[in-house]
Amino acid sequence: MPYEYLAFHYDALMRGLDYGVYADYLLSLSGRPRRVLDLACGTGRLAAALCERGCDVVAVDGSPEMLTVARGRFDERAGAEAETQPLFLWQDMTALDLYGTVEAAFCTLDALNYLASPKQFQQALSRVKLFLEPGGAFVFDLLTPEALAARDGAVFMSDAGEAYCVWCCSWKAPFCRQEVTLFSRRDGNLWERRDETHTERAYELPLVEEMLKEAGFAEVKRYGMTQKDSFGEADERVVFWAR
Repeated sequence: MPYEYLAFHYDALMRGLDYGVYADYLLSLSGRPRRVLDLACGTGRLAAALCERGCDVVAVDGSPEMLTVARGRFDERAGAEAETQPLFLWQDMTALDLYGTVEAAFCTLDALNYLASPKQFQQALSRVKLFLEPGGAFVFDLLTPEALAARDGAVFMSDAGEAYCVWCCSWKAPFCRQEVTLFSRRDGNLWERRDETHTERAYELPLVEEMLKEAGFAEVKRYGMTQKDSFGEADERVVFWAR
């Protein structure tokens, strides 16, 4: 299963994104909401940044291992008040079921690319729409089909000292299959090897817009990862904004 083992080393291996900057960007796109959904929250780094900015966060993920790491992040925060912590829920995004509505929803770092079919994608969009307040915004990013196809034959490596990870990618349209080998240090020179398979699907951008409108979103825009007007066809990742 994806992130069954990688979850516990994810933050050390996947460095580079400034979650504070990205949180500010997402909030600026969505009108500075107070009650927000962090869908596919992973290890909780974005949720933490949103909480620091005064948001009430519902954090949902389908991986219990990712949620374990995310919850641990807040448990370790000395003096953290309960009301500043997210409500963590273990749910599949295609069967999202919240206790109330939110003013905005975010789904980041190509989590929606992990949905294997347009039917599942449509289900996830419809569930998010159901729990958004009228006028609320859904902001999410996707890897473009071109970006996923370009990974064919690519090998990525990351080294965090106590963990070492190798990603071997292959492309067979519309899927990018990523064989992940994780080595983690146990005792002294003893290392443990674990293997996972991650499969992401490419979604053509016009199809995504069609599915958003079918789910009930009346207004759809595309942005870049850092600038509201910077998305170009050569970019690897696109940010969708839908109201």
